Amino acid sequence: MIGAAAAWIEAHYRGLVATLIAATVGVRLLAWFAIGEPLGNDGLAYFRMAEAMAGGHWPVDQWGQHAFYSIGYPAALTPFFALFGASVGTAIAANLALAAASAALLVLLAREIAMRPPFVLLLLLVHALWIPGIWNSAMLARENLSVPLFLLVLLASWRLLRGGGSTAALLAGAAYGAAILTGGSALPLIVAPLLALLWTGEQRIRRGLLVGAGALALLIPWAAATTAMVGAPTLNTNGGFNLYLGNNPAATGAFVSIADTPAGAEWEEMRRRLGERGASAELGARAIAYAGAHPARTASLGLTKLALFWAPNVPDAADFAQSRAVATARFVEVAQYLLILGFALFGLLAGGGTPRQRWIVAAAIAGFWALHAAAYVITRYRDPAIPALMLFAVVGWGIAWDRLRPRPKEALDAAA
Repeated sequence: MIGAAAAWIEAHYRGLVATLIAATVGVRLLAWFAIGEPLGNDGLAYFRMAEAMAGGHWPVDQWGQHAFYSIGYPAALTPFFALFGASVGTAIAANLALAAASAALLVLLAREIAMRPPFVLLLLLVHALWIPGIWNSAMLARENLSVPLFLLVLLASWRLLRGGGSTAALLAGAAYGAAILTGGSALPLIVAPLLALLWTGEQRIRRGLLVGAGALALLIPWAAATTAMVGAPTLNTNGGFNLYLGNNPAATGAFVSIADTPAGAEWEEMRRRLGERGASAELGARAIAYAGAHPARTASLGLTKLALFWAPNVPDAADFAQSRAVATARFVEVAQYLLILGFALFGLLAGGGTPRQRWIVAAAIAGFWALHAAAYVITRYRDPAIPALMLFAVVGWGIAWDRLRPRPKEALDAAA
């Protein structure tokens, strides 16, 4: 019976893949209709920036800032706004396209490690039903773009690892450049193409230069733009601000509003006086001074942030106050998360792909995790790494299935 099911899947594989990618989009569209999430602070900022760029102007958010928020996600929304008009519905359509792209990239990554068709379909199903992914697609969050870029960096790096040429190198660089423009926390992802180049040997310098060229092709125009807008080249102007939120007397490791910190009373005046770049730099200097003066607490906060990064998103009183449905969804999310995390660790340790492929994934995720110890942690900050863990969770499930499923008597006799 299992053999017949496998044969049927093989015969209808492409159609099933397309159906599950469509289901990924459909579930997220239904969620948007159900949730109707209004534009929050971050979402409204991305919307305003994309709206300005679609109109041919410099990006600017609702507070008059040009580069406080990372440019990657609003830049991805801009062509949609230019073609179809600036609206929340258009932004959600862009999110749906990005979710479909993530699903397609998972299929390509699964192919790189020779994953069997039934397990590829399981991977797509897990991705389609992953609650934080559904939630992010229903709002304007940069994680919608960070996820496919994280996967694209891994895919291009794996292709470099097996001898990929100029196209793979340029793709790795461009994906990395886009990833750090979408969020500075993606900076450690450079370890993926670097390890691939280190291990390939042939034409290492040439391919490394192409990786750099691919990244610079995106970073140089933005550096020029930020020089014109805020007076210096920068990825964004929120680095010092975020560093301060994670390193001040009121810091907890999680997000703390600027209003609840010692600098809260003067923040607006500081921003008017120093500008967005200067105000953030001032807060960054205060954060560094505080960390230097309190090394023990800084170390303790760093460990707290590292733990919070992987902590399950257990529903709290606010979730129950919002609705029982939201709280129930949170419990389901916790179950999903623990299964993915546990089996991903098993899959990375037990096999699936080559050891070097697994090391590239592990190093990229470890670097991404470690960087978050500098500032503060929100649960969704780990979302870009979760689909890569899904891939190896399914690898782990496959290994467990092969080890535990009953074997025909003939096979047992042959093994004996």
